[in-house]
Amino acid sequence: MTAPELRYSRAAIFGYFFVLGVATATWAARLPAIKGSLHLSDGRLGLALFAVPAGSVLTLALSGRIADRFGAVRVMRIAGILTPLALIPIGLAPDLAALMVTLAVYGAMAGLLDVSMNACGARLELGYGRPIMSSLHAGYSIAGLAGAGIGGISAWLGIPPLPTFIAAAIVLIVLGLLAGPRVVIPPPLPPPDPHPPSTAPRSIRKIILVLGLLALCGQVGEGSAGDWSAVYLHVDLGSPPGAAAVALGAFSVTMAAGRLAGDRLAARFGPVRLVRVSGLVAGLGLAAGLLIGTPAAAIAGFALLGLGLAGIFPQIVSAAARLDPGQAGRNIGRIAAVAYSGLLTGPVAIGAIASGVGLRDALLVPAALSIVVAAAAGVMSPHTQGS
Repeated sequence: MTAPELRYSRAAIFGYFFVLGVATATWAARLPAIKGSLHLSDGRLGLALFAVPAGSVLTLALSGRIADRFGAVRVMRIAGILTPLALIPIGLAPDLAALMVTLAVYGAMAGLLDVSMNACGARLELGYGRPIMSSLHAGYSIAGLAGAGIGGISAWLGIPPLPTFIAAAIVLIVLGLLAGPRVVIPPPLPPPDPHPPSTAPRSIRKIILVLGLLALCGQVGEGSAGDWSAVYLHVDLGSPPGAAAVALGAFSVTMAAGRLAGDRLAARFGPVRLVRVSGLVAGLGLAAGLLIGTPAAAIAGFALLGLGLAGIFPQIVSAAARLDPGQAGRNIGRIAAVAYSGLLTGPVAIGAIASGVGLRDALLVPAALSIVVAAAAGVMSPHTQGS
């Protein structure tokens, strides 16, 4: 591939990360309006939200097989249309049951897009010969802020969720249609030895499982920040609701910034050292913020959690693609299925632990898991994968 083709493909895949980020944040920002229109209690809304990651987790491993079978680029182009299109039924749901079904469908489509675009990005990174995955994931983080802004503005203007979803879907589908033809992925290079001992299927499965567990540790932290940061500052530390929301904002901003810088850091220091330092920053930063026990310290702790977690998942995806480029989709799907189960169950587990020991001590769990990631980062080194 020529250098211009690589650049165009990178920009186009970045566009698909942006599509997923905007779509997800747009419907999430309109949850208060959906909750009010359907007269849902907090508990019933929480039950409905469970459908999104459940739909994703149930289809992620299958999504990887589909991407490898039919081509990650083709699947990404189709999923890039189906995912924003799946926003519209959410706005049409007349009751809780229908809302759960539509959210599960959205989760399934989002999972298909997630795996295929990560597989495309990881394969393109091999063609680049240098790290690019972190900047692609930054597209998702930046898009999340943009989608939240779209949802917030539409709510401020009094626009119902359905017109908001229709408008967002149209724009995102057009973006996907424009980006799709620009994506060209280099074919995977065959290994010098077609049957090296280090890449035996059993060895690959073990490494993929470990990578998935490391990704799960990070997703527990991300889910905990999303669901519990504002609650901790408001209820436990007595911050006003507006100030409490700053913690999640700080987490989101530092994660986006960390991902923008992640490729340069990975190229300079290597993925193992980056993930090791990232895990320490996330774990020690959050733990210090919680133990100091002031609102400012807690906000700083969640900001450091976001900064640290930013460097972990993109490097795990890249490691999976390097391990077996020909089955990148399948392996990334397996990792994502394990990881997103942490996003699904992690906040629930934090709530259960908090009922026994308090929320502050419960939030030390994702801090400890980040330290685990730092300790096990060596699994991503090419030497470890090849031994």
